[in-house]
Amino acid sequence: MEPDQRAVSIAIEWIEKWSLANAVNTANSRASGLDNEIPRDDPELCLIAILEILKRIPSDPADHYFQVLAAGPLEDLLVYNGEHCVSQVELAARQSPSFRLLLNGVWSSAIKPRVLDQLSKYRNAPW
Repeated sequence: MEPDQRAVSIAIEWIEKWSLANAVNTANSRASGLDNEIPRDDPELCLIAILEILKRIPSDPADHYFQVLAAGPLEDLLVYNGEHCVSQVELAARQSPSFRLLLNGVWSSAIKPRVLDQLSKYRNAPW
């Protein structure tokens, strides 16, 4: 997956948004989009933006950005479009230890069982 300028821009704006004290209420359209409609409406862009964010934040479950990225955009992507993008998510998990670690921070309760089964070998260290 080649990063495009939209994904880079979304990644940077998302990080900026979550660096603010009132990030949840910030109304930056593209940054908010990654926390709202992008995981539902554009799964490919969502995954590329997540990977771009991972290049820019610490890969640490104790890190605020890492936590929000797992419980927000990545979890939403798997809930809304898991069956559509599970192969790309699996590829990212194989290629990136940071992404594998991020995948372990996703709550699985609303993700379809088939998606969870396919990703189970990468989700063996929940945090």
